[in-house]
Amino acid sequence: MHSTDQSLSVDRTGARTPARGISRYAWFSLLFLWLIYALNANSRQMIFYVLPSITDEFNTSPTELGMITGAVTAATALIAIPTMLWVDRGGRGWKRKYRHLPIVIGYALFTFLTGFDMLTITLGGLLVLQLISHAIAGAGESVEVTSAAEWWPRERRGFALGIHHTGFPWGTLIGGIIVAALLGAYGASNWRLPFLLFPIPVIVVFAGYWWFATKQRYAALVDHLDAAGETKPVDTDQIEHTTATTGALMQCLRNPNISVIAGIGLFATIGYIGLSFWLPQYLAFVAQYDFAKAAAFSVVFTITGGLGMIGWGWISDRLGRKLSLIIVFLWLAVGFFLFQNASLSVGWLIGVQLFTGLAINAPYTLVYAIAIDSAKPSTTGVASSIVNVGLALGGGAGPLLVGVLIGLGGGFTNVGGYTAALYVLTALMVLAAILTALFTRETTGWFQRRDRALVAARSCVPAGEEA
Repeated sequence: MHSTDQSLSVDRTGARTPARGISRYAWFSLLFLWLIYALNANSRQMIFYVLPSITDEFNTSPTELGMITGAVTAATALIAIPTMLWVDRGGRGWKRKYRHLPIVIGYALFTFLTGFDMLTITLGGLLVLQLISHAIAGAGESVEVTSAAEWWPRERRGFALGIHHTGFPWGTLIGGIIVAALLGAYGASNWRLPFLLFPIPVIVVFAGYWWFATKQRYAALVDHLDAAGETKPVDTDQIEHTTATTGALMQCLRNPNISVIAGIGLFATIGYIGLSFWLPQYLAFVAQYDFAKAAAFSVVFTITGGLGMIGWGWISDRLGRKLSLIIVFLWLAVGFFLFQNASLSVGWLIGVQLFTGLAINAPYTLVYAIAIDSAKPSTTGVASSIVNVGLALGGGAGPLLVGVLIGLGGGFTNVGGYTAALYVLTALMVLAAILTALFTRETTGWFQRRDRALVAARSCVPAGEEA
């Protein structure tokens, strides 16, 4: 129950809280789902942490290594859409945990199996296990993003998803430090050990989320939102009885705010992964940094990457998600263009990374938020999975595109290929901004009533919400 006074609400434990404040259940859900997403991200990144050891053991060539990393990254798109069609039929809000559980078990299990010598004695065995693990984890990301959105009101969705998605840059930073410590303690030849230990934190964290996500707590959250006058992410009658939507996939694909946004997400990931591939090679072979220093100076942008996700998510709740996304892509275009002077000095290198980092992770928050805003109530998971496919394919294409351009420009030691790659990435960011402006519609904030796109507003909103 809740008070009729709109300034105060009474939750189901009897505690009185300001109605305009954020429910503690929203915060607790975000904490659990951040931890789950951070573990998911680490399950996918762990193979990258141990690449030197894999190279040493299997004597892989750069070409083989590039193909492996590209394949496992693209694999995250393999089953995301059919899995989310199934997940969406199982209920929403707190009930998503029931179909989330087997997905978490799946990627945890195949990550764990990667740690057994007998199963990864060949490079082919390692690749098969990692392809399966990444495919399941890709579906897991769609569930985790959708679940995070469904514990927060639409008015604060950008802020919530911004915090949630820092599980990748900051969560994997923590994971990388832990893996490095394990390899330092037990030796680089024991690179399989982190894979064996991975299920332990997964079991602990998901057990906590399972205990937390209950019908009673979700009802208390809804009461709080009613008292605050904020939009419930899920109507009460949709939580436990979700009707399977016929043609859900085609409905989402016909919505430009989902299908076009997925393509725009692809551009964003080409930029992010492309730059991540470009920078260490440039520093090592053009700027003449030693390999250790090149690796260390290649991750500075992750410091501001998480801050940008939170900041632009918060801004998008007020200014508008589409307008924020356009600004972010133009910001990235400037940042990528400036990287051609990265060898001038250490100060310039750090400065341009911190500047670009403020925008480089932000598109992920915004594309997910736009798609979820625009999906029908019964298809939010499918919408998230379509975006996830675009992100995964971009992750596979980014290093391939940059590698080809560097090769055409004369190879690793010739600056011409690197400069050409930057110009192409810069042009892709500008193109993404233009496509966003012309072929999507604003979903919230100040810009919503001022948006003038080429697509009709009614084609970009859930049925029954046409302006």
